Amino acid sequence: MKTRSILNMLMLFTLVLLISCNGADQSETQAEIGDGKVSVAGCSEAVTGTHQLLYASQGICFLYPNNYNVFQGEDGGLTLYVGSLLNTEAPLATIRFDVLDSRSIQEVIPDYPSDAELATMSLLTIELGEEMATVLDNMPGQDTNRRIIAIHDDRVIDIMIARIGPEYGAVGEQAEALFNTITGSFQFIGIEPHAPLLAGPECPELVENAMLYTNEVAGYCLLLPANYHLLEINPATGENEMAFYVDTIQDVNHARLFIKVTDANGRSLEEVTAAHKAEIDDTLPGSDVLWSFGYMLDGVAANQFDQVPGQDLSRHVVMVRDGRQYLLSFVPDDPGAGEAYEEMETIYRWVMDSFSFLWQS
Repeated sequence: MKTRSILNMLMLFTLVLLISCNGADQSETQAEIGDGKVSVAGCSEAVTGTHQLLYASQGICFLYPNNYNVFQGEDGGLTLYVGSLLNTEAPLATIRFDVLDSRSIQEVIPDYPSDAELATMSLLTIELGEEMATVLDNMPGQDTNRRIIAIHDDRVIDIMIARIGPEYGAVGEQAEALFNTITGSFQFIGIEPHAPLLAGPECPELVENAMLYTNEVAGYCLLLPANYHLLEINPATGENEMAFYVDTIQDVNHARLFIKVTDANGRSLEEVTAAHKAEIDDTLPGSDVLWSFGYMLDGVAANQFDQVPGQDLSRHVVMVRDGRQYLLSFVPDDPGAGEAYEEMETIYRWVMDSFSFLWQS
């Protein structure tokens, strides 16, 4: 027990030392930022298999694997995920920010490990953006995780990599690669309070046998097979609705996609979803269409309605961003439609993977 107590004291002493050292360098760091010596020019450029993340409002940048998406929470924190925030078959990373304000690390991080938990964990010190950071490994939680805690300019940067370790097999190896990619490229940059988060390219890269469609008015872009055509529906109404089809918009031998963008009128995703369900129920009484959650498009949460009745069964995806509501309708969502249904599933995957929002200036 004495050995564990000594180990715990050493761990806490290391964290306190890092805090005090960073506090001593605070004026120098602020001077460098004020003189413009720390800028995005010092950020690592994306290489094959990675995207670059620039988060100037929080003063950081780094690279991350290009199969990841980035979700920005209302508190300014970030989550890096594959496919969906609910996906448990891939590693997950979160980044949280807080002001130190002379508090102890335990006061800043409510779930800081207890003495007993510290005794079972390993402690490392690494360089993160030219600052010394503490790494706490094998931390308990919903999934075993690794925490990187850095102090910079009187702020705490708390990075968590979940599902890491040999017990997770291939997923654990991917988590190690995610950890190495983020920490190996991480840099602190000058803070620009109102700068938007820039993560990855604005629009997906064009691939063979594909077309890149960009709708600047509605604020999105996506990839579709090159044989698809597009048509703006009822432009005089002021709504932005596009149809994507192969031969004609009424062609039932091929999958079709409709994207409608309208004013959300201040409503949340939950309110828009409830209103859409009510609209379906009013139009088709007794249909009892259910919706599911947990979908993400370019870091924005989405809800989905399957097999919505109509002239053809369709799959609807709804989301809200920047005061707009987006409705994506995939037709036909009917396994009995044969090749047209298989094509719809292909189009659905293309769009869900490539749909990107345009950056706001």
